[in-house]
Amino acid sequence: MTAAFATIPFSGRDNSAEGEIEEFHAITRLIVFARESAALLDADQTVYCLDLALEQIETELRHRADNSSEMTPYFKDGINRQ
Repeated sequence: MTAAFATIPFSGRDNSAEGEIEEFHAITRLIVFARESAALLDADQTVYCLDLALEQIETELRHRADNSSEMTPYFKDGINRQ
């Protein structure tokens, strides 16, 4: 079975800190949805992998918050609330 992947050009890319945060939130919502669906199917290995993906997003956000003074208030505020 082969998979077909469609690419959609993203010409309106927002490289600001707020735009990147919104993109990370969208990715996180997608992964959380997939994880919950996998859990309902008792797909333990898939759930584990998606948990790793969520942990990596958290790591990436913390790394970006530490390295960018522009992003620090956004990321650290979001991370502290969770």
